[in-house]
Amino acid sequence: MDVTITKLVHACLLVEVDGSRTLLDPGIFTWNDERLDLTQLEGIDRILITHEHADHVAADLVAAVVERSDGAQVETTAALAGILAEAGIPAVTEGTPRFVAPHERIPMGPGPENIGFHVAGVLSHPGDSHSFVETMPILAMPFVAPWGSVTAAVDRVRLVRPRYVIPIHDWSLSDPGREMTYTIAGMGLAADPDIQLVQIPDFGSVTLAV
Repeated sequence: MDVTITKLVHACLLVEVDGSRTLLDPGIFTWNDERLDLTQLEGIDRILITHEHADHVAADLVAAVVERSDGAQVETTAALAGILAEAGIPAVTEGTPRFVAPHERIPMGPGPENIGFHVAGVLSHPGDSHSFVETMPILAMPFVAPWGSVTAAVDRVRLVRPRYVIPIHDWSLSDPGREMTYTIAGMGLAADPDIQLVQIPDFGSVTLAV
């Protein structure tokens, strides 16, 4: 099975498999990026949002994608579903398979409710978590965050052992910063030749066979 993944800045991914189009964590950094072309997001089947932080959800972007879809369903946490309802965006809290992925502690205290999604049995997105114990063959992994470290991320990847790992959550890095960070991550993963790190540039795509 071929899976096409497009990175739309930070933690936002478009996953296309077997004719289905799933958008994950469409946040404010994506919405504010002048390179965003909403025609790229027409016909989305479902929108999955791991938690309520603005870098993972922008209500205006969600509404724009829903408007350009044929009844795309928004799936998220109970807390965010309530917030989106106030913005006139209906959301559900079940449908796509989920996995336990608690938000890591942030400098201000405990994080909000966070859930991970398994997409089409091929890709897993944990949101803001390094505390999960399962993955599909492709793992979208946050290596850089105020709540985590590259070392913790590499340790978690080696624990759950995906076939491919795609770095996300890196809006704050410069291009040289990405190169350095993912070179270090790759060195940490080199001991397991069955895990391949696949870096996708913003608004770039890759097709993987799983």
